[in-house]
Amino acid sequence: MIPKFFVAVDGGDYCNTYNKLEKISAVGGDYGIKLNLDNILTNASIIEYVVKKTQRFLFVDLKMWNGSRTMSEVVKHLALWGANMVNMYALADDMLEAPVAIAKKAGLTVLGVTVLTHYTEAYCQKFYKMTMNELVRLLAETALSRGCDGYILPGNSLDAVRDLGGEKFNPAVRPAWFNDKKTNLQEQIMAPGEAIKKGATIVSCGSPIFESPDPAGALRLILDEIVAVH
Repeated sequence: MIPKFFVAVDGGDYCNTYNKLEKISAVGGDYGIKLNLDNILTNASIIEYVVKKTQRFLFVDLKMWNGSRTMSEVVKHLALWGANMVNMYALADDMLEAPVAIAKKAGLTVLGVTVLTHYTEAYCQKFYKMTMNELVRLLAETALSRGCDGYILPGNSLDAVRDLGGEKFNPAVRPAWFNDKKTNLQEQIMAPGEAIKKGATIVSCGSPIFESPDPAGALRLILDEIVAVH
């Protein structure tokens, strides 16, 4: 089963990743770990390390948008290293079919990226001549039609895909008690519990946890908020 919440252990080398994991190691409950591209660029074996250390569901957040052959090779390696989930831009469209099929055969869950939480209505209008909700809807439908298990989207656009199936992953959630809501240049912001109420099946964040003086306590608060509304 895919956890409802992922701790974003993003950025840094082995030392930074180890330190972050140590800060939350005593916390039980249903959550997975998310690694970013910059984590694995230092050394791809960090994937195997995190799998072994945490024994938790691992999402490798690569946001791939490349040729079909390249993405296919990447997912083969991810499966061998023990990852459980990966993502690809829905904009890759028909390029998704082969790597998604290979990933799913290897047991990987695949999510299509729609619009990043960093972007705004003005961005969507400038480059796509669509509202954010229209663009999210189009890309979510594309991801599902190409075989993805679900899609990643801003919480603000959950209403636009209410009638669609698949996993709905809302990253960079911001609990009410976290003051710096736009840290890491986030624009589309929603609290974890609110996102779940609006239809998200998975939520994720890192800053509210690791910028807290008590990361373990912050993680427990987020998990309790999700359980309370689920």
